[in-house]
Amino acid sequence: MLEKMLRGIVGQKIGSYRLNKFIGVGGFGGVFQASEMVRNTPIKEIALKIIPESSDEQLKELLTARALEHPYLIRSYNVGECEFFDTEMLYLAMELASSSLDQKITTGKLTTDTVKNITTQVASGLAFLHENNRVHRDLKPANILSINQQWKLSDFGLIRELNNSSYTETINIGGTIIYMPPEAFDGEISPAWDMWSLGVMLIQMLTGQLPYDFNNNYQKLTGQVIKGNIKIPPLPTEFKLIVEGCLQKDRAERWTASQVFNALSAKPSPVISFNQGKDFVEDLGNGVKLEMVYIPAGSFMMGANSREEGAYESQFPPHRVNVKAFYMAKYPITQAQYKAMMGGQNPSHFKGDNHPVDSVSWDMAQLFCQQLSENTGKIYQLPSEAQWEYACRAGATTPFYFGETLRDDLANYNATDTYGNGTKGKYRQETTPVGSFPPNGFGLYDMHGNVWEWCADTWHNNYRNAPNYGSAWVEQSSNIFVVRGGSWYSLPSRCRSARRDCYKRDTVSNLIGFRVIFQG
Repeated sequence: MLEKMLRGIVGQKIGSYRLNKFIGVGGFGGVFQASEMVRNTPIKEIALKIIPESSDEQLKELLTARALEHPYLIRSYNVGECEFFDTEMLYLAMELASSSLDQKITTGKLTTDTVKNITTQVASGLAFLHENNRVHRDLKPANILSINQQWKLSDFGLIRELNNSSYTETINIGGTIIYMPPEAFDGEISPAWDMWSLGVMLIQMLTGQLPYDFNNNYQKLTGQVIKGNIKIPPLPTEFKLIVEGCLQKDRAERWTASQVFNALSAKPSPVISFNQGKDFVEDLGNGVKLEMVYIPAGSFMMGANSREEGAYESQFPPHRVNVKAFYMAKYPITQAQYKAMMGGQNPSHFKGDNHPVDSVSWDMAQLFCQQLSENTGKIYQLPSEAQWEYACRAGATTPFYFGETLRDDLANYNATDTYGNGTKGKYRQETTPVGSFPPNGFGLYDMHGNVWEWCADTWHNNYRNAPNYGSAWVEQSSNIFVVRGGSWYSLPSRCRSARRDCYKRDTVSNLIGFRVIFQG
């Protein structure tokens, strides 16, 4: 009846939206493919959800959905009301997806890399919901949608706010039963609900099968769900613990979304030791050398996870990036190297041939790259943000290459403050000679602290729609560029591998230097 009624309004207009095509019914309403119109001209394709109910409670849920902004949640644009068939209705304008995980699964079991990619994004979205005291309660493949090669949580019709007592008492069972946890039948709501659903989905993605044997007997299925009688089949090793963790009958023992995210992100690409015989040295004249370190191709999770101390929106969402092999300077460009290429000029505030050059603008760094390229016949440039972070991490997934914290014997930074369980230490208040501290796994020095390092990318407020192939992300109209790594002046949280900052291209500061790459 509802579907027939909704199909009957295709072609109608709701505010500035024209309903072009009925997509389907779900989550207490119908979804349409629609166009946002201006003077009868379509300017944007969207999804429009219409709910034939106009209660204050339903309106509150739609406003909740609109307020939730995260790269791995379907974006909501607008909430409004309309009237059809003498019935007041509410609507929600949203991003239009190209496909669903449900459709992808129908092609059969997915590769482990595909499952890892999808699950990492879903876990990131869930972690955001749970940290904001909300539970999805209807997590299933049909509600995981693909937009621009990203997988996003959708359909918040059953979402509940944990600190709202009217929601945490006995409730009507919602959601799709096959993905529901045993405690759902007792009216208990917690983030663990979503984690059980994720565990069921993982089995389905990895095997192409559901973990219940019920032969379309839904009474039998209900009994199995209530008892938590779920069958976990043989699974790839990297997913076995995750699935078992998500499907713990005791919800207090169940894994969290952040645990799932971290487990999948903690599988770095194999790190090749820096003694590979592929490194090379440029002779800049007068005994000045430029040592270049080979950085092998690989894939890594760029950005910070939601639990990382000091993480900001600018470092979200974490996303997998593929990086081609390249060469990076072993150290930040030194004053001796800068003088060798720039006719003896040395703009640095802190003097010393083996200290990093400082007080260089982005344009000055580019001029150095140009001069170095002309002198050597190779194309040298600033690293992209992705290349810089990949090289800094060297396979590590912790906040710093050296682990969960930073110490003053590992880097030059303002150690009057601490990070994590770290201890306070020296604040040197100046740059130190390059190579004064241990290298990372690629053999690169001073990736944390000493001087911020210019990158080729212009600043973006977050990683939404960022490229995933390691190249620089540049807006031609912007004059604000990214710096990475922290400096001698920085507190430890600002020296993290994922930390990003920015300055105008003409900024000259004794906090900022650079290093170069050669693509090979």
